[in-house]
Order: sequence, then C-alpha cells, then structure tokens
Amino acid sequence: MKLRQVYISTLNGRALYYFTKLMKSYRLPYRYLLPGSDLTRSGLYLTTKGENRERLEDRVNFEDLSLDETKDILRITSAMMKTRNVEVGIDPGKRIGVAVVLGGSAVIARAYSELSDLIAFMNKVMSVFDKITVKVGDGNQEVAERILIALSEVLRKDDVMMIVSERHTTPKGKATVRKDALAAVRITRREGAVYHRGDRVFSGTNDRS
Repeated sequence: MKLRQVYISTLNGRALYYFTKLMKSYRLPYRYLLPGSDLTRSGLYLTTKGENRERLEDRVNFEDLSLDETKDILRITSAMMKTRNVEVGIDPGKRIGVAVVLGGSAVIARAYSELSDLIAFMNKVMSVFDKITVKVGDGNQEVAERILIALSEVLRKDDVMMIVSERHTTPKGKATVRKDALAAVRITRREGAVYHRGDRVFSGTNDRS
C-alpha cells in the first residue's frame, strides 16, 4: 500500500510550523502548496479550516489535531494510507520495543522502559485506529505474558493479539534502543498464534531473545 502525496497548504504560521515539524521528525515526504492554488492535485492536504475550503475531502485540519505529536502523526499517516487498521509489533525485554507499521512501512519505532508507558502509547494508537493487530514476540516469555495480560485489559473486542516467534529478529551486538525498536518492526512481519484474553500461553519463563 503506497503513501499518498502530502501537501502542506497553509499560510497560518503556527500550523505551518507544526505540520513541517511533524513531517520532518518522522521523515515523511511532503511538498508545500499555496492555499487555493491548485486543488485538483491528488493527495492529502494539511491545512486549516479557513483555507482550501473547496477541497472537502482528503484533508487534515490543524484545528482538529490534539498537538500530541504521537497521536497527530498517526492520524496523518492513517489519512495518507486511507486506512483505519494498523499492525503493532512488540519486542519484550528489559526495554520494550514497539513499532507501528502501515502498509509494510514503520511509522513509529521506539522503546519503553516501563510497561505503563507502553500501555499509554497503545491508548494513543487506539484513539486513531479502529482495529489493531498486536504481535508480541516470544523471546522473553515472562515479560511477554505480562504485556499480553496488560493489553487484554485495554484493547477492544475487535483488536487482535498474536504471539509470534522472535527468532532472528534482534540484531546482533550490544543491546540498544534502536535494536529493540528494529526487532519490533521485524516482529510485525511474522505470523503466529492468536492470543485469547485469559489464556496462559507459557508453561514457564524462558528468555530466548
């Protein structure tokens, strides 16, 4: 699934700064377009409610954003892909790697030290997407089970949790935040067993990551 062209089309200084900062921070392609200059171009317009009024669809208004960068970049990329479904990969460990993948491309890849921070992040993902498929690696089984139990308390009925093999997902060498995040991206490409709320999937603890 290909990302659509994005046009930052506003003369509002605050909106222009924020849209540009978001797109640059997440290394997403965009072009500048003067408001009202060529509304026939196919793509997604990042604009304000008072500009480009003739373009009724395929737009994200600055006034509708939360100014929470995580929520807002997810909203923009969801509009770029024209999808309300997303995959999230999780790499359990001392640091928890997490990646949000749309159409095979990682939009967000980061790592958290605390499970509570991961859950807070997942709540933001849920605020944007109608359905989430969460894939949790099985390398550190104790942490994986804690994550699955915690997620089962916040995810919605139609969201899906899967346990997938973590074998060969973590790059070799000294553990780093970047490697944890990359492992989470690779985990999203795996298929595995669906985890049902209340299941106990590991008979004991075993760290194979």
